[in-house]
Amino acid sequence: MTDAEAGALDTFLGAGARRGRGHMLSLALLTVAAIAAILLLVRFLSGTDSPYYTAMVEQGDVVPLVSERGTIHGSGEVVLAAALDGTVSAEGVPAGGRVEEGQVLATIDAEPLRSTMAADRSLVSAAESDLAAARAAREDAAGRLGRFEDVWRRSGHRVPAINELETARAALDRATREVSAAESRLSAARSSLKAHSETLAAAVVRAPFSGFVVDRNISTGQRVRSGMRLFTLAASDETLEIEVPLAKAGNAEIGTGTLARVRLDAMPDAVQQATLARVLVDRADAPGSRRAAFTLEKPAETVRPGMAATVEIALPARKGVMLVPDAALTFEPENSADRSRARIYLVSPDGEPRRVYVSTGAGDGKRTEVFANDLKPGDEVIIGWRNPPGK
Repeated sequence: MTDAEAGALDTFLGAGARRGRGHMLSLALLTVAAIAAILLLVRFLSGTDSPYYTAMVEQGDVVPLVSERGTIHGSGEVVLAAALDGTVSAEGVPAGGRVEEGQVLATIDAEPLRSTMAADRSLVSAAESDLAAARAAREDAAGRLGRFEDVWRRSGHRVPAINELETARAALDRATREVSAAESRLSAARSSLKAHSETLAAAVVRAPFSGFVVDRNISTGQRVRSGMRLFTLAASDETLEIEVPLAKAGNAEIGTGTLARVRLDAMPDAVQQATLARVLVDRADAPGSRRAAFTLEKPAETVRPGMAATVEIALPARKGVMLVPDAALTFEPENSADRSRARIYLVSPDGEPRRVYVSTGAGDGKRTEVFANDLKPGDEVIIGWRNPPGK
């Protein structure tokens, strides 16, 4: 068959038309794919239309992490309290600083006490004068009675009269009692002067030993009352501990030997390891509360009593629980200040936020366990604004 004959046959059978339709279909598919690619590219370059950042609700395991603030303590601690009322001027010894025995830590203004001591000295002087006068009066009364009794014996008990003799004896008794009273007043005045003198000496607060300042509770110009805590000192840094509350741990069982990480404010990148030494219960200031005392293991040489730190305690793992990012619990589309009930916001099918009230459980610092009836893994939860309103 010649080429001309084959072409005529194809035309007769309609093969040319089929090839034309196939060619048009391919062009149409390529056009749709190109349009889709362009739309995806535009969406990628321009970003999503949603004003929110979102994440997925997960179901999984979490190791709760409790973070609490505390202060490093040493051994042999003592509390230095104010011995009198007054305005304090504190020396520049911060918490965590080292002090030497006898070093001045603070001075309390004692001007009112000096006035009191001046009055004490006047009382002592007056009491000494009263005592001298009372003793002189007793000697006179004793001499008078002695003369009466001598005459009475030599006269064969005829003179002086009995009533005169008894009067002389009563005068001596009174003079003797006056001496005793004057001695008591003098002793009291001297005791008061001595006590106030000792208090005045205590107006200068000195370190009783060489060691470290664990707590400093005062600042220059502050008004203090007698008995108020001024400083806590530690005699040694051989054993270092840090005590923190366990309120955030709830009812979780934390036993002796539990490990924790300690991050010092002064050295945030140098993590110290610590072991739970004991749990303290039923403190007087908060009955029923718990506090944990951790002992630092091989602390760095630069760690000293008085340093502020954060303790991170890992609690027993929670398995198969519903988890959301911590940011989901703080997001609020209406900028409402009322957060009396915990809630999160899910993305509804129409793209709008849907509020869901939840109960919260443990968290690891990034994710938090939540409880809600209408929450399931894979739900899209809002964690922040992509395009805040008004911007």
